[in-house]
Amino acid sequence: MSPGRSRFAPFLLAPLAAACLASCPEPSPSPAPAVEAPARATVAFDAARAWRDLEKQVGFGPRPAGSAALDATRAWLEAELRAAGLEPRREPFRAPTPRGEVDFANLYADLPARSGDAQAPLVILVSHFDTKRMDFPFVGANDAGSSTATLLELARGLAAAGPRSIALRFLFVDGEEAVRAQWIDPDNRYGSKHHAAQLKVRGERERTKAVIVLDMCGDRDLRFHRDPYSTAWLAELIFAAARREGLGAHVDGPRDPIADDHLSFLELGIPALDLIDFTYGPENSWWHTHEDTLDKCSEESLERTARIVLAALPDLETRLAARR
Repeated sequence: MSPGRSRFAPFLLAPLAAACLASCPEPSPSPAPAVEAPARATVAFDAARAWRDLEKQVGFGPRPAGSAALDATRAWLEAELRAAGLEPRREPFRAPTPRGEVDFANLYADLPARSGDAQAPLVILVSHFDTKRMDFPFVGANDAGSSTATLLELARGLAAAGPRSIALRFLFVDGEEAVRAQWIDPDNRYGSKHHAAQLKVRGERERTKAVIVLDMCGDRDLRFHRDPYSTAWLAELIFAAARREGLGAHVDGPRDPIADDHLSFLELGIPALDLIDFTYGPENSWWHTHEDTLDKCSEESLERTARIVLAALPDLETRLAARR
């Protein structure tokens, strides 16, 4: 991995860790009140359909922010969410970049809590859907086609299973990739920074209890890193669920600090996790290259990622309910 393309940013670790610790105190030793049991309904995940969704995205070609191909991808996602019975919302904004101002637009859909409480705890599942701007046709099968396909199929399955004790948001963010070759702040995370700011504007910051970012989850040799920026209790909850499901071989990977969309929410003190396999090919040599193609990914990896998230949701619901 060349330093110029690295997402590692160790200098951010201390302040982000402090922010997370400040916002995520340990539970009180006093007895917890009686809480509503989390939903245990079976959630279907159609891995074959998720794979077709990945193929669909690659078929659009390169999808950098502001491109016609990304507009087409966004419209397709919107139609698929609507077909799943959800109400997609666009979140357009304009932001300065090293290449001038660019029009961005996030897309999200909410699954309200079954209580109907507009202030029910909110958990946000995130994927960026833009691809890196390159001087060659970069189709981004893994980055970010795989996570977008996985999140879309999760949205379908969770919507079909019905409301839970918490509210869920399926968030597809634009502009995660830096416009320049190097990841240098503030040239990155345009969409997640905007959505995080909007949480404050709309009064949703306090009810947002956890954010799970999916990224680069299609690698046929899947093993998620342990990112030190990610909130410790949330990472352990997710990884413990994976081990319980017999998927322990796909977690507890290298411990590397990785700059990604979760930072935008950590900066607000919201617990967040980056579920990412940042070893894509030998020494990460397929990342942001012409090698990021469908043949390097697998349908099984999309399914394993979804199974990990779905296995962890009831545990997350229980924890959040006990802390209300």
